[in-house]
Amino acid sequence: MKDKNVIGIDVAKAKLDVFDSKTGRHTVVANTPEGVDALVRGVAPAKTLVVLEATGGYEGLLVEALERRGVDCAVVNPLHVRHFARGCGMVEKNDKLDARIIARFGEVVRPEPREAPSASEAKLKALVHRRDQALAHLGAERNRLQQTRDPETAEMIRQGVAFYRAQIREVDKRIARVLEQCPQLAAKSRVLQSCPGVGVATTATLLAELPELGRLNRGQVAKLVGVAPIAKDSGQKQGQRKTYAGRSMVRKVLYMAALVATRYNARMQAFYQRLLAKGKAKKSALVAVMRKLVVTLNLMVRNNETWSEPSLAIDNN
Repeated sequence: MKDKNVIGIDVAKAKLDVFDSKTGRHTVVANTPEGVDALVRGVAPAKTLVVLEATGGYEGLLVEALERRGVDCAVVNPLHVRHFARGCGMVEKNDKLDARIIARFGEVVRPEPREAPSASEAKLKALVHRRDQALAHLGAERNRLQQTRDPETAEMIRQGVAFYRAQIREVDKRIARVLEQCPQLAAKSRVLQSCPGVGVATTATLLAELPELGRLNRGQVAKLVGVAPIAKDSGQKQGQRKTYAGRSMVRKVLYMAALVATRYNARMQAFYQRLLAKGKAKKSALVAVMRKLVVTLNLMVRNNETWSEPSLAIDNN
């Protein structure tokens, strides 16, 4: 991968700013099927790494086209690129400059290309995202219902609440169907749900948003999720270690799973109580449970072992 030419792409809703590090050329194409197809046809699959930022969905069309053509593609965290830009002394920001700095980031950091998901994995991810959206809308409607005093308006809001509840139930059925019908997902789902505190929603989110699960060591998976304490030491000063960044959807379901695990998972409950007995704040102790939970789940998937199997060992890698 080190010999590959890097193309940096700044993705917007309507257009793509493209910078080719080999030629130094900047181009702009429409973020439409026609524009993306024209762009991808000019990329040599075996000789190119395309780097772009995650934009919440606007990059989907481009990523799918690159994967169909067999082009290595890395979707990176925008915050990492911004920090890199500042480290290079680039405080200015516009689409053209962003494409250039993304390309430079790709040359220096050489992020790992993402693995193209299977059709089942792509379907699961879409359903997980829709479930998260519906939950957010349901929460907003419930809040509105508490605030309104007009009976007619309240009735319309109740209809909205009923709609999103019904849609979440339907999404859950479809998620369960995808997990059952794909042998690879079904095997991982069986392993994950054997852990007390981990249900279908948590399992689906982990499989959709953390496809690396089972392929990383304990430190890597904790950092990727954002539950690893990051050192902030300098000289003789030792700063307070705090968790940082990571994948928000995974952290959200891990938080709920950890809450359940502290009540119904004997191992996690004992760990949580030990931390509290040592004077840890409840929030810090719960984050530690989240970390222990995802590290354990990572090991279970790697070894294809359910929670009840005694061969589950501590991962020291």
